Amino acid sequence: MQNAEVAQQQGQSDLATQIREQVRQQVQEAQRTAQEAQRAAQEATREAMQQTGQPQVLVPPTPPAPVDVIPPQAYDIVIFFFITVAVIIIGLPIARALGRRLDRKPYKQALDPGVTAQLQRIENTVESMSIEIERISEAQRYMARLQTDRAEPASLPRTDAH
Repeated sequence: MQNAEVAQQQGQSDLATQIREQVRQQVQEAQRTAQEAQRAAQEATREAMQQTGQPQVLVPPTPPAPVDVIPPQAYDIVIFFFITVAVIIIGLPIARALGRRLDRKPYKQALDPGVTAQLQRIENTVESMSIEIERISEAQRYMARLQTDRAEPASLPRTDAH
């Protein structure tokens, strides 16, 4: 079991060494390519100076400007935003006015003083009638109780007369 682990560790270290070597080679190739590009640029500058006799500055061409930088969905979002703002600006005062109109209490008309006096008299009359009806019902209950008490014959104790 230890031999297998040792062999696996050696295999991993060999693989790591190979990867390191590949990376070093790629870095060296990139450095060589960069040096070659630098030499080529210097040669191009020397040739340009020899042709005109003055130092030349080489400027790479500018990339073309993008035609449409703003995506089409942005236009839709902007239009929706401004429509929403307009609806809020116009709709808020209308909603307030409707809310106030609904909250307003209905206008109460003042009653004629003659009608008010007549209603007061009717109220007093109904109150006095209810008091009288209550007295009559009390009297009726009292009379009913008296009649039930008299209807039962009084039981006298029996005496034996022998």
